[in-house]
Amino acid sequence: MRHPQNAEGKFWIHQEECVGCQVCTTEAPANIRYDEDANKSYVFKQPENDAELHALREAVELCPALAPKEDS
Repeated sequence: MRHPQNAEGKFWIHQEECVGCQVCTTEAPANIRYDEDANKSYVFKQPENDAELHALREAVELCPALAPKEDS
């Protein structure tokens, strides 16, 4: 299940798997925000350049809960 504020696109965060650790917001601050009310992160902006794409892929890899996703 995607966060309702998740930007349309291939990167997203699975809300049932997100534990609110904010590793992803640290790795990709230009694309991921933390929703304090829900204690979950979400992708507010899809990548617009190679640096953002790399940061989002790092967030996918480093999340201990495996919540960030990249669709094919």
